[in-house]
Amino acid sequence: MSAVDASRMQRRRLRHDRLASLWLTAAGLGVMVIVVVMLAYLVSVSWPLLKPASVTSLPQQALEQQVSDQQMPAAQLSDPDWLSDPDWLTDPDWLSTLPDMPLAARDGLPPVLASDDSTADSRTSPLAGVWLADDRLQVVQQSAAGVRLRGSAIELPAGLERRQASLVLSRDQLWLRIPYEEGDGLWLACLALSSPHASAGALDDDAASQTPHSEWQQQWLPGTARLSSQQGRLLVTADRDGFTQWQLSEASTGTKPLARKLAHHAMASSASASSPAITAISVLRGGRSLIVGDAAGGLSHYLLPAHAQPLVKVGVFDSGLSAPVVTMAAAHHSLGFAALDANGRLGLYLATSERRRQVLDWLDASRVAAGVALEFDNDDRRLLASASREARLPGQLARDAPLGALGKAYAGLAIHDPHQAVGLDAIFGKVWYEGRAAPEWIWQLESTGTHEPRLSLVPIMWGTLKAALVGLLFAVPLGLGCAIHVACFMAPRQRSRIKPLLEMMEALPTVVIGFIAALVVAPFVERELMAVLLGLVLIPLGTMVAGFLWTLSPRVWRNLLPENMAAFGLLPLLFVLLWLDVTIAGQVEQWWFDGDLRQWLFSHYGIDYAQRNTLVTGMALGLAVMPTLFTLSEDALSSVPRDLAAGSAALGATPWQSLRRVILPAAAVGLFSAMMIGMGRAVGETMIVLMVAGNTPLVDASLFEGLRSLAATLAIELPEAEVGSSHYRLLFLAALALFVFTFVVNTLAEVLRQRFTPPNQGSWG
Repeated sequence: MSAVDASRMQRRRLRHDRLASLWLTAAGLGVMVIVVVMLAYLVSVSWPLLKPASVTSLPQQALEQQVSDQQMPAAQLSDPDWLSDPDWLTDPDWLSTLPDMPLAARDGLPPVLASDDSTADSRTSPLAGVWLADDRLQVVQQSAAGVRLRGSAIELPAGLERRQASLVLSRDQLWLRIPYEEGDGLWLACLALSSPHASAGALDDDAASQTPHSEWQQQWLPGTARLSSQQGRLLVTADRDGFTQWQLSEASTGTKPLARKLAHHAMASSASASSPAITAISVLRGGRSLIVGDAAGGLSHYLLPAHAQPLVKVGVFDSGLSAPVVTMAAAHHSLGFAALDANGRLGLYLATSERRRQVLDWLDASRVAAGVALEFDNDDRRLLASASREARLPGQLARDAPLGALGKAYAGLAIHDPHQAVGLDAIFGKVWYEGRAAPEWIWQLESTGTHEPRLSLVPIMWGTLKAALVGLLFAVPLGLGCAIHVACFMAPRQRSRIKPLLEMMEALPTVVIGFIAALVVAPFVERELMAVLLGLVLIPLGTMVAGFLWTLSPRVWRNLLPENMAAFGLLPLLFVLLWLDVTIAGQVEQWWFDGDLRQWLFSHYGIDYAQRNTLVTGMALGLAVMPTLFTLSEDALSSVPRDLAAGSAALGATPWQSLRRVILPAAAVGLFSAMMIGMGRAVGETMIVLMVAGNTPLVDASLFEGLRSLAATLAIELPEAEVGSSHYRLLFLAALALFVFTFVVNTLAEVLRQRFTPPNQGSWG
């Protein structure tokens, strides 16, 4: 070859090297860009979950339209004009059915008292009360045939403040509550809709008393109402120093009292500076949450844990209010509410996690002092402020402001808060949910359409880590042990046959592993739980004892088997250990666990056993991760220079000593990297966890309960999630958490690898 040809070839080689270098650099940068774009997309979809509520003032035109559309708060009416424009009150034929003429509107009191049907069945026709001229109230109901009477007219005692009357439908009973004008008590009446009569009574400590006079004297607070649950009804009344729970009767009759005093919650003395007095209370959607406002602008959250149980204080809000809370309004479709203080400062809150969504200066203090009432629209997207006919001063107790006492709305806010139920505290912190005995982490898909979504990521993050760690408990001993034996003790001819067989296991689809584990392994483990648990201890322990005794045996015995074939001599021992395990498992269960291990665990430790549980999931994950762990570990061990092992053997070290003192330290970083990659493989596994784990999002350390992982949750719920909803964005946040976890684990593995790699060794190989 001439010098010219050699020079031309050298230039071509250099050009190809530069092109290859540019291609590899571009490919690496492309991968980095893709990763960054994925991360940015996940963050962009998840970020709206953390945004606070945004509010804008309603223009006058929109405010007037909103007022005309919002005559009946929270009412489920088929014909909204039947109360706002009651033409039937002037129908002579209908009037002839009344015991007396309707009372004309006076002092701002409309002739019809609307009922709050927010807790009623949507199929129930709306009800109302008609004030009659002879101090009686007649209940009427809208029907397809027109407005008809329900029950007989009820006679009202003297001295009632009718403007504060409240008519509430709860199950098949209609409750009428009216406070006395002088604050002497709260008069109750109940009409059982299944019977044609109404029963009446007054609050009293004596269960047998039904006198019209209440045993306690107090002023009444805004929002004083009933708390209801599926098991019964509860009424809460309050004064400046505390509030009282009243258990309402399930089936009221003329001889049975309507309310029984359940508990009194003393708050503070009005003269106490350290504990401000109560100035407002409000019952939230669902009838189990009570919000108490005080003279210092504080807000406290009380929860009804169970039927006929005292309310429990579960949290205090960071309200952002500095003046007495004068009025509150509860949302219709969530546990959100609004609170207004005496200075006109408004706060929007969510009771689920005692979270403040927004605080702003809204109204003038003079308007608040003149009396104001707040009300959400039916979609909770707008908040209206209306003039209340009863003036109040800052710090004074105010009474309810029902529909009849409201004036025309003079201010309104448009509220945009689509993700109010989701926040960092609700996603990662314990929350005391309604119907629960204590704060918990709960992921419950069925709750996404309710007034209290339960979407904490902690259960599925815990399930992900739990499944991965238990899977590694099975994969690391098997994979690392096989790698050590194949790389350090097996003959090259045998290694060339065994290693490909083990690596081929990685090609086995995980859906097949999950299918077999769910349909074969899980029922077997449930049936033979004692034998399986005993075998997990007996077989490894018996094998190690046998190996130790083999090293102590005479050399003549050990020479009967070639050194690289000694492991095959354990096969008969494994069969013996399996036979021993099956034979004694029943006796051990009978002697130590009363013949039933699962029942013993439940009765002594409260541990329940689910067929598809963490133990079976760990077995299946271990089988899936083991080939990857074996391949990487075997490569790390094989990359250790053979001269090191040969040198230690020349100095008189046994094969075990060479492995422990020379080979394993040299390959330690590679083995650690193999375990980290196996961890990432287990964390991202979907099908095995989906089919075997039972998909129960629990936070516990039991091996016998199910779990749910991040990957399985994404596979199950993402196709069904509504695009743009809180659930949809929260699933993207779960994907972001999975991405970040994998990134952190891999980065940590690389940092440790570089830190512990000897300076004179470029890599562990």
